Amino acid sequence: MFRMPWQRPASTPDSAPVPAAEAAVLSAAAPSSATRTLYAARQPILGRDSKLEGYEILFRGGPENRFDCPDVEMASAATIEQSAAAFGLDALVGDRRAFVNLTRRALLGGYHRMLPPERAVVELLETIEPDREVLDACQAIRAEGYRLALDDYTFAPGSEPLLDVVDMVKVDFKLAKNCCNARALDPLHRRKLILLAEKVETHEEHRAALNAGYHLFQGYFFCKPQMIQTRDLTPSKLSALRFLSEVSRDEASFEKLEDIFRQDPALTVRLLRYLNSAAFGWRHEIGSLSHALNVIGLRPLRQWAMMMGLLSLADDKPHELSLTALSRARFAEGIAPDSGLREHGGELFLGGMLSLVDTMVGRPLAEVLAGLAIPERVRVALTAGENPLGPALRLVTAYQSGDWPSVDAAKLTCPVDDSALDRAYVDSLTWAEATAAG
Repeated sequence: MFRMPWQRPASTPDSAPVPAAEAAVLSAAAPSSATRTLYAARQPILGRDSKLEGYEILFRGGPENRFDCPDVEMASAATIEQSAAAFGLDALVGDRRAFVNLTRRALLGGYHRMLPPERAVVELLETIEPDREVLDACQAIRAEGYRLALDDYTFAPGSEPLLDVVDMVKVDFKLAKNCCNARALDPLHRRKLILLAEKVETHEEHRAALNAGYHLFQGYFFCKPQMIQTRDLTPSKLSALRFLSEVSRDEASFEKLEDIFRQDPALTVRLLRYLNSAAFGWRHEIGSLSHALNVIGLRPLRQWAMMMGLLSLADDKPHELSLTALSRARFAEGIAPDSGLREHGGELFLGGMLSLVDTMVGRPLAEVLAGLAIPERVRVALTAGENPLGPALRLVTAYQSGDWPSVDAAKLTCPVDDSALDRAYVDSLTWAEATAAG
């Protein structure tokens, strides 16, 4: 009998107990802390013996059991972040494996690292083009110990290069005409790939898949996606902004990060839930927030901040708003040397990032900035447009907007060579895309 490359556990709980540390934070949370209902769905994946092998985790934006999110990038990030830090992987899949979808950006950004390799199967969306960057990322992910699956496979020639960098192929029984054709399946068998029949809806399709040598099965014939929901404290948008801002620094301060978490019960709950989950693999007692942050480490915190922080900030705002803020921050920092403000690069970065915070949070800029411990030069530059930083921020804002008369006017007080301005702008776009991806 075919044996899966992971051990089959004895049981799967529908929910995990709330750890004592997390319960204490929840009970101590301020009554004004906002809560929300989060939704997800899971669909069982069975073996040839009809025993449970894992669940695919599916994004759900509301109580309706369907995917209706126009932003697949947001859905990919939200599914992973919420699985690890909101629901908790134990509550979603017990000891089984979680199958999660990644877009190209999420793949290159390393979103999967919030989930442990022994507990996750990373599914590559069928829309991902197998270019060299993607293939290299797949090789690196497998080297980290993760299993890779090619989702919605239909035997199309364009996906052929991905067959050499995955462990599993999910064949779509609704779209693939040759799903049980021995000649079509032969290249997959020769590569010793695990074959998963998905969207199996009838007894006849199940029997045909068994006879064709499939190892795993998923579809309405076995079970429709099961809805799961949880109540969760909503992280403050300002806390998320401060979290993102601090971990973006080259020399992030764990002391400052601890202060941020201390001021937001929702962030603290997520941190403790993540650490206490078997998904993280940490089963020792956490003595303090400082201890918790140091256990996770800076790199995972950065990836978490880019997912959870940007999701929280953007919330009901367009995803592009967050990208614009990030690129503006990098753009402002990039022109610092050429504008005679080399020593103020860090402040320009912060000013660029905060320049859209009023739109993100939905409150007046001065009111928002009053709640942040930022340099006075940055505050004045953003609210009054004065001092050496103001003209530089006006310049990058006008350039991003294509407001060329305002660009020319800003260059009178912030002279930057056109070629240097162009280089800094292009660099800011590339950096923002990479940063937003994780």
